[in-house]
Amino acid sequence: MVSDIVRHAGWRAIPVLLFCVLGACAQYDNRRGVEVTWKPAAIGDLQPGRTTRGEILARLGPPSQVIALGDESVLYYLNEQADGEALLLIVYNRFTVDTRYDRAIFFFDENDILTDHSTWIRPDAD
Repeated sequence: MVSDIVRHAGWRAIPVLLFCVLGACAQYDNRRGVEVTWKPAAIGDLQPGRTTRGEILARLGPPSQVIALGDESVLYYLNEQADGEALLLIVYNRFTVDTRYDRAIFFFDENDILTDHSTWIRPDAD
């Protein structure tokens, strides 16, 4: 009789254990910022001293941030993409995240003429 109770309780515990193990896996995907429009084909012909702020805005759209630096201004474009996986158990947790930052920054003088720029687009991982 006692062995029947123990055996019956053991069978009831299996679904609970399976739920805990299967429910402990997670995936994470997060994207923030603006679309990456600053690829070399779109900005290859920019010329410091000639290209205007209006031209940059027309090509790339609204920036993530506009920064005022005295007489200069900066258009800052940022795209953040994070992907991750997690294993969440009662005794052990593991969470890995790969965050990718693609960015472009454009400096303008007091006349809204481009003085310098820099971009970075992380190559896709295989």
